[in-house]
This record gives sequence, C-alpha cells and structure tokens, in this order.
Amino acid sequence: MKRYLTYVTIFACIIAVLLAAGEAIVRHYPNSYQYKCEWMDHNASQVKTLVLGGSHTYYGIIPSELADSTFSLANVTQHPEHDYWLLQHYIDNCTHLNTVILPVDETNLFEPALADGDEWFRCAYYNIYMGCDLNGSNPIYNLEIANLPTFNRKFKAALDYALTGQATLDCDSLGFGNGFTVKNAMKGKSLHINAISKAERHQGVDSTCIAHNELYLDKTLALCHERGIRVIMVTPPMLKEYTDKVDPQRFVTLQTIVKKFVAKYGVEYYDNLNDARFQGVDFHDPDHLSVQGAHKYTAILKDTIK
Repeated sequence: MKRYLTYVTIFACIIAVLLAAGEAIVRHYPNSYQYKCEWMDHNASQVKTLVLGGSHTYYGIIPSELADSTFSLANVTQHPEHDYWLLQHYIDNCTHLNTVILPVDETNLFEPALADGDEWFRCAYYNIYMGCDLNGSNPIYNLEIANLPTFNRKFKAALDYALTGQATLDCDSLGFGNGFTVKNAMKGKSLHINAISKAERHQGVDSTCIAHNELYLDKTLALCHERGIRVIMVTPPMLKEYTDKVDPQRFVTLQTIVKKFVAKYGVEYYDNLNDARFQGVDFHDPDHLSVQGAHKYTAILKDTIK
C-alpha cells in the first residue's frame, strides 16, 4: 500500500509539473490583452482618444485612421464592467485624454456579467494579463488551463512560437483587431444561417443583466463627466438580415437607456446600426464588420465626430 501511494504521488507530481509547464508556455505566447496592458503602461500619457467596448469596436474602429493619438482598449466580449475597470485603472496616467468612444448595442447591454456568461474563461485574460481583479482569487478565473478547449488551441500556437519565435498578434500596434479580413468573411448561405443562429440567441430582455451593465456604463460616463472628457456613444453597423430577427424590444430598451444618458451627461450618440452604406463584403459575419467595413465605418465616424 505504501509503495502504491508513493507511485500515485510521483505520478501526480509529474502531471502537476506538466500542467504548470503548459500554463507557462501558453502565458508566454503574445496576446492582445497583454499587449494592450503593456502599451498603456508605457504610452497612456500620449492618448487623446480612447476606444472601449467589445468585439464590435475592437474589429470595427481603426485608431490610426480615426484621430491623432487614438488607442483601442476594446477586446472580444469586453463588458461594461471591464470598460469601467480599465478606464479607472488608466485614467490618471492619461493626462491628455479628451475623448472616449463607447459602444452600446444589443449585446453589451443585455448579456450577463462576463463571469456568468458562455465566455467566462476570458475573465482569466483580464486577471492574468491586465491585473484586473474583478473576479478575485478564484483559480478558475486565474488559469488559462481552466478552459481546456481554448487552452489546447493556444498551446499549439504557443509551441510553434517557442520553436520559431514567430507569432501573429490579434491586433495592430494601436489595438485594432485586424483578423476579420474579407478573405475569411462569411458569405452566402453560411452568413444567412449564422444570422438566424445569432439572432435566436439574442432574444428577450433580462432586467437583471440590463441593471448590471447599465450600472457600469453609468459609472464610466460619470467618471468621464467628472474629468471633463467628451464621450461619444456609438452603435456600429450590423447586417440588416440579423437585426431584423433580433427581439425588437432590445432596440427599444437600448434607445431608452441611451436617451437617459444623453440627457444626464450630455454625451453624443451616433447610431449606424442599419446604415444602408454597409453591404456584403463590409461584414465579416452578421454583427461584425470586416477590415474593409472597418475602414469605411472609421472614415464615417471620423467625419461625424469632427
């Protein structure tokens, strides 16, 4: 029995060492969260315009084409609570910040907190790479390996990086998510099917989720108001075939919330949700712009806010 326990202990130690090595390898692989954190640590004082939000602004607004000294702190599935944490974390160092661009759409206002949603594993990215302590010391939100499917995918890429020293960062030097090219965009039937599938997931209005997201949106706007920072709220373009199938009550609620904040803080709001200028190759999928669409949207936004 004693020998058996010894073997089990040795085996467990080997597994633990392998898992720790795998975690270290994956963490060493470059990613947009770590890049943006390090960039802001060194360059926050240069930023005049800051883009926040989730994937719709991450893939939809190109900082280098929008305005002088613009940087995007947006990231995939970034919720209002993380927008607020990041702004609060960096604002004292953003000594020249005069404009914040903030998205409001049918996802970021109506989804549950990141830790409670389908992409809960992204909490670890904020904790590990950006020092964001919203989820405390819970190991599941502090380990890459906590979600095996994403860990395995990143581990393969990290091994190639360890061997070749070559890695493809998800964003450009100013934080724009440049992976949604026209070449890899959805087309035809697949785009139609995806529009229906996504719209089916975006039905109903959960007052608990809205209250949570609205609270952090209000905190962000209040912080900007206190500092005399101009806030521009935007709803980026989405495929009409998709928006037509989303629960219309969401859009009614969204507009009600926006009007309240416009009245309360005097923020500007620009709605391009069903902008007819965006068609076909402008979209990567039903609710995200392709790089081509991002060029077009950024140019329109620049013209509008100027």
